[in-house]
This record gives sequence, structure tokens and C-alpha cells, in this order.
Amino acid sequence: MSTQQPAAVESDPTTIAAPKPDRKILVAFVLVVLLGGAAAVAIRFTYTELPPFWGAFMRFFTAAVIFWVLMLVRKVPVPRGKSLLGAVLFGMLAVGASNILINWGLVETPASVYQTIAALVPLLTLIFATLHGLEKLSWRGVLGGALAVGGILVIFSGSMAEGVALSIPPLLAILLGIFFIAEAGVVAKLVPKTPPIATIAVAMSVGALMLFLTSLLAGEQWVLPSTMGVWLAVGYLVLGVSVSMFLLYLYILGRWTASATSYAFVLFPIVTVLLAAQLAGERISLAFIAGGVLVLGGVWFGALSFRRKSKESGS
Repeated sequence: MSTQQPAAVESDPTTIAAPKPDRKILVAFVLVVLLGGAAAVAIRFTYTELPPFWGAFMRFFTAAVIFWVLMLVRKVPVPRGKSLLGAVLFGMLAVGASNILINWGLVETPASVYQTIAALVPLLTLIFATLHGLEKLSWRGVLGGALAVGGILVIFSGSMAEGVALSIPPLLAILLGIFFIAEAGVVAKLVPKTPPIATIAVAMSVGALMLFLTSLLAGEQWVLPSTMGVWLAVGYLVLGVSVSMFLLYLYILGRWTASATSYAFVLFPIVTVLLAAQLAGERISLAFIAGGVLVLGGVWFGALSFRRKSKESGS
């Protein structure tokens, strides 16, 4: 962790703006949102046949093998020194610890509640980046994040108001998992840059090992999917999420701020609800429209419009 003191809330309107994201970064950002938003639906579908930890291990182990093969074909060297340590830490946080906690929490927690908690990632990332000395806590970032979280709460207020029984331990597990995801995004900015393929290969391997050991300790039954639908869901989670989305996410992290990149997590629930409406014929309510406007407004205001200079922009 950086030894610099956390920066105070920035209020100087004359501060020079950081470069805005170019078209490639924005396209990658949109793809991350689409892929990540559909992931929640696919994960819930795999629960019909696969235990949570074992199913997560299958996904990340397969993805790790793919990345190691890509490294071999493209002759990408294995990270060393601080780069290797950073990849290991990223895997422990973003793949292992977060998925262990979140997958356990999702067994008893509705996906809508999980998505509401996951919307806190941008605010947590901004706070962690400030503590690490990477960014300054601007009022625009705080207000944008607050608007986005408020929008998510509006979207899911209907289901929350129905008196769904919620268990505190799973909720706390999910919240802690979200903390790990936010911190992982900052850790990725702190370590020396290395080819994304190499970083993800190491990270996926470390996370898969953690999930395997957790599945072993939990006494889960190690089975394979028996229906084509679950196989397709697993395939999508491997190729679409664990491979493609992770590569895109690290690509954006290398060219944008950690807090701005994390705003993808705010948009995930919108994609999830739209996909559920398309597949299950659910009606899009006025609450969803109003909440969606708040979310998009918060994302634009806090991350996509005026951005101040940060230490990670190198200026």
C-alpha cells in the first residue's frame, strides 16, 4: 500500500481534467457491461445442477487452462517479482475470495439484492484508490456514485418491499466479497504492468485453487452438467465472462482510472433485468425506468463526463 496520506476531497474547479476515454475504451466498457450483466442470469441457472463452489471452480479452472495455452502460443513470459505477486494478489481477491463469499451468499440471497450490493463497487473503489494515494476523492465521484446506487435501490424497491426473508450472514458475505472486488481493481493499478494474458492466467489459477479447496472442505458433490442448457451456461461463463470480460476489464484498467472502470458494476443490474424481461417476459416497471435514469446519470456524472487529474493518469 502506498505510504502517501489519503487525499482530501477535491474542490478546486481549476484542476485540469484528465484525458477522456477514447472510442476503444468506451466500446470495451460497453462489452464488459453486457457480458457481466448476463453473467448473473447464467450463474443462477447453473445452480440447478452444480454446487456453487464446484461450479465456480469448473469455470475458472477451464479459463485458466485457456489462458496458459494462449501464453504458450504467443510466447508470453510468466510474470516475475512484483508482477507475479500482483497477479497472485489479484487472483486471491478478484477470483478466489470474492467468488467464495459471493457464491455462498447467493445460495440464500436473491440476485436482485446481490446486484444492489454490487452497485457499491464504484464508491468502494474510489475510497480504496484514495487510501492508496492513486486518486483524489472528488465531490463529482461521490455524488455520481450516490446517484447510481440510489437508482439501483429504486429499481429493486418493489422486490425488496415484498418482505423477502433475508439472512444476515449471506448478506455480509456478499458485502465482503464486493470489498475484495473493489480492492482488486486498485491492486491491479499498483503492480508493475504485465501482459493481461499472463496476469489473468496466474490469477485464474490461484482463484481456481482456492475454490477447489473450498469445495473440498464443504463436501460438495463433484458432478458434470446433465443438460445442454447448463453446459451452454457454463460455456458462456467461461468464454464470455472469465476469458473475454476479464481481458476487457484489465484492458480498460490499464487506460482509465480504477474508479471509472468500476462503474461497469453499476450498470450490470440494468442488463440483468432487461435480459430477465426478455427471457421470462417480466414487465419493465416505472420504477425500473426511473432507477435506470438515475443510474445512467450517476455513471455519466461521476465517471464519463468531467474527470479530474489523478496520480494513476501519470499527469
